[in-house]
Parts: sequence; C-alpha cells; structure tokens
Amino acid sequence: MRVNKFFITLLLSLLLLQVAHAQSRRPHRIDSSNVPKSFVLQLGAGWSMYSNPVRIKPPELNGSVQRFSGIGSLRLMWYPSYRLRMGFETGYTHFYSYKVKTGDSIGSLHLTAVPLLFVFSMQVVRRVNVYAGFGAFLETTRLRYDGFVKSKAFVLGTNVAVSYTYPLNNRLSLMAEAEWLNAYDTRDAAFNLQARLAWRFLRWR
Repeated sequence: MRVNKFFITLLLSLLLLQVAHAQSRRPHRIDSSNVPKSFVLQLGAGWSMYSNPVRIKPPELNGSVQRFSGIGSLRLMWYPSYRLRMGFETGYTHFYSYKVKTGDSIGSLHLTAVPLLFVFSMQVVRRVNVYAGFGAFLETTRLRYDGFVKSKAFVLGTNVAVSYTYPLNNRLSLMAEAEWLNAYDTRDAAFNLQARLAWRFLRWR
C-alpha cells in the first residue's frame, strides 16, 4: 500500500510541477474570459483484469478463478480556463469471481464494484492526458453456497489513468485509455483498457 501511495503522490506532484512550469513560460498574462470553458462527458467500455491475488475461502476448497471481465464507465469533466481539469467518475467493474465444489455441492462468489471518484486531469503533451482520482468504491459480494448471501461496503480507493484523444469534430472525440483502480481498504485492484467517446456538450467563454 505504501508503494501505491508513493506512486499517486508522485503523479500528483508531477501534475503540479507541470502547471507551475507552464505558468512560468507564458510570455504575457492570458485573459481567462477569452479562453473557452466546457463540460465534457466521457462514456467508456472495455476489459478489466483483477491484478491482486485471489484467496479462495475456505482455503482447502478447490476452485476456478475468473479475473477478466467487461467494464463500463462514465466520467464528467469540467475544462476551466486553466490547465488543471476536474470531474467525477463512476461506472461498474467486476473485480473477480470463483467457483468451488465439495462433493455434490457447487458454490460461487462474485465481487463487483462501483467507483465514486473525484478526478483531476491534465494534458501533458498534445492529445495525451493523465488522470488521478480519489474517493470510494461501493463493493458488492454475492455468495451462493448452500443459500445466497449478499453484502455491500463502502471502501476508500484511488485511480490513475493515461489516455490518448483523437478528435472527430469540435464536440466529439475518441479516446483510448489505460486505467488502474485501487480499492486499498480491501486490497482490491484492477487494470483496465477502455475505449471512450467524449462529448463536449456545453461550451462558453
């Protein structure tokens, strides 16, 4: 967990340094009233891989673990007159599942999560953006074994991502993104690859 915190702190520090460097290079002050502001909605879908070890409980049971699944996400971003952008991200991810069998009894466990994250982003080079967020995950566990048990919990977590944007027109863009989700309270993490459609639905000066 210390490594994860160090990586996130380093990324945020680099973002702040980039802002300071960009401000120092400006030859004159820019009137922010002439810089367009906008809201951008990003809809994404792709594949997720659970990256942490999965421990079947009880450990003496043999089982098959499924780490790969499809995911969906939604991100709303505000593009202000300065370089640092901010927004909110949510969606749905299936962390992992496994099946167990003892004699004639067959059971399964599924762990899913809904991220609820405040996100900051910045364009580091042309068409390439980095993201870092913090917030919570609503995790849901479904256990079927001699009955059905469902439990939910809010856990703290973060995300980091990098994306490449290809503009289609003034309002629509296609994005390719790699993202890492980390629910560090429960030590659940996943690496995601997504395609996104970005829609600049509101713009003003």
